[in-house]
Amino acid sequence: MSLAPRLQPSVLAGELPRQVKPRKQAIELGWPGFCPRQPRLVLPIFDDSGSVSLPGGGDPVGNRYQEARLAFKALQEWCTCGKCLAGVLHFDTPQGDIAPGKLRSLTFQQHLTRGLRVPRFAAGSSVLDPSLTRAEKIAASFPKHEVRLVVLTDWQLFDNVLDRLHSFPGTVLAIGLNADPPSAADDDIVGVRVSHSDPPGAVARALFGQLTVGRRGRRFVGPPARDSAAEEATA
Repeated sequence: MSLAPRLQPSVLAGELPRQVKPRKQAIELGWPGFCPRQPRLVLPIFDDSGSVSLPGGGDPVGNRYQEARLAFKALQEWCTCGKCLAGVLHFDTPQGDIAPGKLRSLTFQQHLTRGLRVPRFAAGSSVLDPSLTRAEKIAASFPKHEVRLVVLTDWQLFDNVLDRLHSFPGTVLAIGLNADPPSAADDDIVGVRVSHSDPPGAVARALFGQLTVGRRGRRFVGPPARDSAAEEATA
C-alpha cells in the first residue's frame, strides 16, 4: 500500500464541498435556409391562463416564451427579402400583442421581445376567441403573405373555436402544452404535443419549423418538429 501523501480538497471542518452547478444545455435549432418564394407571416398565440402558467400547469416556468425568442432570433440574419414577418398575440388581452414586423430588423426583434412574456394586465382566461378574431383580421390585411398561426395552450378552453381554426386562412399549428392538441380530421390543423418530459427546445423547434418550412436548404440540429416532414411535402 502506498503511503505517499495526497492533497485533499480544501474545506473547513464541518463545511461541505462546494457543488458546481451544471451548465444549461444550449438549444441549437439549425440553419433556417434562404427566404421562401412567397412572403410569410407567422403569428403565435400564447395562453397565459392559470392551467398553463401556475405551478403544475402546462408551462409553469415560462419556457415557451424563451424558446419562441430563440426561434425568431434564428431568422434575423438570414432574411434577405425583408418580407418574413412575425407578430405576437395573447389570449385575453391585446395589451401585450406585437403587430407584425420584419424579422430581419434588430429594432423589431427588440420590440418582439417585449411581447414574449405574460402581459402585465393578463386576466388569465382560457378563452381563445378574442385573439383568434385579431389573428383573422391580421391575416386579411396581408393577402399576399402565407399566414401560419401557432396556438400554444393546454386546450382546456372555455369556448369552442375549432370550426374557426379549420377555416382560418392559413396553416394552423396546434401545440399542446403538456396536453394533447385537438385531433384534426383533415390537414387544416397540425397538432404537436410538448410534454414536461421532452428535452429543452421542443417549443423552439416547433415554431422554428413554422418559420422555416419551405425555405430553401434549411437544416435542423437534432430532431425537427414532428409536423415538419409532412409540411415539407406540401410547401
